[in-house]
Amino acid sequence: MAKGDKAVVIREVTNHRFNQGDLVKVASLEDKLTFCIIGFKYNAQGNSLAILKGLFNQDVIIEKPVAELTNLLIRGIL
Repeated sequence: MAKGDKAVVIREVTNHRFNQGDLVKVASLEDKLTFCIIGFKYNAQGNSLAILKGLFNQDVIIEKPVAELTNLLIRGIL
């Protein structure tokens, strides 16, 4: 690395805490479907669920466990 160059740090984003507005995919659904998190709630067992709205199909609103989500953005913001 040349003098003055800054090292690029690459970090794996695991155990990422999701936020409202994050763009995500759901592991149990086909890979082409993408969603935006519009809210969160807990089910009867106390597990965290994300309320998702489809990006390319605005009529789709679903609930999925947070554990099934993969964030499409490194920091969760545009």
